[in-house]
Amino acid sequence: MSIDTSMDRRGFIAGSLAAGAAAAFGLAGCAAPTSSDKKDASGEEKTPQSNNADWLGEAPTINESDVVETIDTEVLVVGAGCSGLVAANFSAAEGAKTLLIEKYDTGTGLRGSGIGAVGSRKQKEAGVDIDPLEICNDLVHYSLNNSNMDLHRLWADHSGEAVDWYCDLVDGVDLCRIDLEWNMPAEKTRYKCWPTGHGAMLDNGKTGKDDASAEGVTYKVIEGNFKSMPNAELRYNTALECLIKEDGKVVGAYATNADGKYIRINASKGVIVATGGYANNPEMLAALQPELMKSLIGVVPFPNFNAQGQGIKACLWAGAVKDAQPTAMIFDRGIMRPDQRPGDPFAMDFGYFHMATQPFLKVDMDGKRITNESSPYDFLIHALSNRTERSWIDVWDSNWPEDIDRFHTVGCSTLIKREGTNQMDPEGIEGTAAIIDSLVESGQIVKADTLGEIAEAFGLDKETFEATVEQYNGFYDAQKDAQYGKEAFRLSSLRKPPFYACKLAGMLLCTLDGIRINTNFQALDADANPIEGLYVIGNDSGDYYNGTYPNLAAGLNAGRCVTFGMLCGKHVANL
Repeated sequence: MSIDTSMDRRGFIAGSLAAGAAAAFGLAGCAAPTSSDKKDASGEEKTPQSNNADWLGEAPTINESDVVETIDTEVLVVGAGCSGLVAANFSAAEGAKTLLIEKYDTGTGLRGSGIGAVGSRKQKEAGVDIDPLEICNDLVHYSLNNSNMDLHRLWADHSGEAVDWYCDLVDGVDLCRIDLEWNMPAEKTRYKCWPTGHGAMLDNGKTGKDDASAEGVTYKVIEGNFKSMPNAELRYNTALECLIKEDGKVVGAYATNADGKYIRINASKGVIVATGGYANNPEMLAALQPELMKSLIGVVPFPNFNAQGQGIKACLWAGAVKDAQPTAMIFDRGIMRPDQRPGDPFAMDFGYFHMATQPFLKVDMDGKRITNESSPYDFLIHALSNRTERSWIDVWDSNWPEDIDRFHTVGCSTLIKREGTNQMDPEGIEGTAAIIDSLVESGQIVKADTLGEIAEAFGLDKETFEATVEQYNGFYDAQKDAQYGKEAFRLSSLRKPPFYACKLAGMLLCTLDGIRINTNFQALDADANPIEGLYVIGNDSGDYYNGTYPNLAAGLNAGRCVTFGMLCGKHVANL
C-alpha cells in the first residue's frame, strides 16, 4: 500500500506471508500487490502494471518502532493543490474529521486563469447555456472514446455547483473577483470553443503567485475556510511515504514530518490522493512519455514543483493501475535561441512567449508549413513528432496587432482584454510590442527587413521558405486555406516589413495520465475492481484524457479538479 506525494522511496513487502512476517517483527510497511494466479491469453502469469519498471521502484518498509507519532482521523487528503484543497474543504464541511497534508510549505492552490464549469451562476447571468451532452461528446471525441463518459458527465452536471461555491468564498475578497469568459469568436471555428472558463483577477491588475496576486488571494481564502472548521487539520512539510493496506483495504498512510521522522496516519473512512501528477519527475517522464520529452524545451515550474509522481507510485504499489496512454497538457510557447534544440525540458534554458499561440504561419526546419495553426495547442507539437527536429519557426509581419485582434483566440492564449474575457491582465498590444522588442534584444526573436534574412537566421532553405510564404499569402488573398483548411479570419499575410520570427518548442504544464478510477473516485485494480479505502482525484487520476488536452474548453482540467474534489470530499466523508 503506498501513497506519497513526491519522492521515490524504496523497499517492498510482497504477499500475505511477507506481511505476516512483518507484523511478527513489528514492521508495518507498505504492502505490495501480490502476483495474481490468473494468466493472460499467452499463458503468462499476470503481474501488476509497471511492477518491474525502474522508475516505480519498491514501496518502503517502515519499522513501527521508528514512528514518532500516530494520528487518528477519518479522512486523509494528500496534497493541497487544486483538487486536494477542495476535497479537504468539503470533507470537513460534511462533518468528517479531516487531515490535509502537503509535502511543501505551501500548496499549488487553485488555478487562477480559468476554472471550467457548465451551469454556473455566472454563466446563467451572462445567458450562457451549454448542453452537457454536447460538450461531453466533444470531450469524448478528443479522447477517441478512451475516456469515461460518466466522469465527463459528473463534471458537466456538478461543476456549476462547485464553481458557485468557489465564487461565494472568493468573489469580492481583497480586490479579487471571478470573471466568466463568455465572448467567443463571432465566426465559426473549426474546433469548437466553449465559454467555460472562470478566471480570478485583482481589480488592481496585479498578477503572479504571491499573496498579492489573484491566485494568492484565492489560496488564502480556500485554505482559511478549511482551517476555520473545528474538525479540520492542515499539516505542511509532511510528505506521504506510502499507504497502509490491511485485508485488501487502504486504512491509512505513513508520512514523514518536517524533521524527516515517520508518522502513521490512520484514516477510518479513506485516503484521498491528490499529489498533482509527475511533470516534475524526470525519471518518470522519460520512462512514461519519452516521445513527448523529445518535443519539450521546458516544464512550467509553478504548477509542478510538487508534481513528482509519488501519489501515482503509491497507488500502483497498492495494486492500482494507471492509464496506458501517455497524456500531457502542453503549451506551444517555449521560445528558444535559434541554435537551441528541444529534448531536455529540465535544463530550463528557455523563455515563455505568450504570443506564440496566435495562429500565424508556422514552418518546420525545412521551411515548410506544418499544419492548421488554428488548432488546440499540442496539435502542432504532435504534427512534428515525425520530424528530425521537433521545433518550429513562428513568422509574422508588422501587421500583427490587427491580426491578433481579428484572430480573437480564447482561453489563456488571449492577448487583448475585451468584454467577456477573463484573463488576468493580458499584455495587450503595447505590452506585447514591448515583449517582442525585449526578445529581439535578447536574440530570441529575429527582426529582419526581408524574408531571406529570416531564412538565413534559422538555417531554413531560402527557396522553400519563400515559396511557402508566397503560397500562404495566396490563401490570405483568396480567404481560403486550400492546404489545411484554417478559418479565413485566422489567416494573415506576410508582406509588410519588418518581419519577425522565433524558434519554438513545447512547454509541459502537467501530466494527465493517472490512476484509473470509477465514478466514486475509487482507484481500480487490474481487474477493474475498486480498492477499498483508496480515492484518487486531480492529475493523479485517469480515465479522463487520451493523448491530448481539449484546451478549447477553457479551464477544463482545473474545473475537473475542483468538481471532483467537491464530490470526492463529500462522498468519503459520508461513508
